[in-house]
Amino acid sequence: MPRRRRPKSPKLEPPDPVTQFAAILRASAERERADRERLRLERQEARDAALAAAMHAEALDEARRELEYAISCVREARRAGSGVAASDAAWRQAKFRVIELETGAPPEWAHRDASDVREVNGDGNGNGNEGDSS
Repeated sequence: MPRRRRPKSPKLEPPDPVTQFAAILRASAERERADRERLRLERQEARDAALAAAMHAEALDEARRELEYAISCVREARRAGSGVAASDAAWRQAKFRVIELETGAPPEWAHRDASDVREVNGDGNGNGNEGDSS
């Protein structure tokens, strides 16, 4: 089988120094622009994260205040002997919110409590209004 001769690639002439310098300047300017944009995005992400953390801390403080209020309402209801179920439900809801904000997930007992309420009410939707026509 005969050998094939492959054509040699043409030798490139050395580029013009002015053209080379212009290409280097363009590449440098593009790198600087990309660096500035990256830095701007990082700063924006840091501001957003700080804002989200502050909002979360504020929500957690509010939830803890609501829990303290619910606890005092439960104590008062137990002393008075009336409204215990309603104040206990408010306490559970406040405790649920605090745990959810602290851990990022709802507590496991919250699902069981919701199903227990539906079973006790017997209506399946947990509102306790079986005979109420209003």
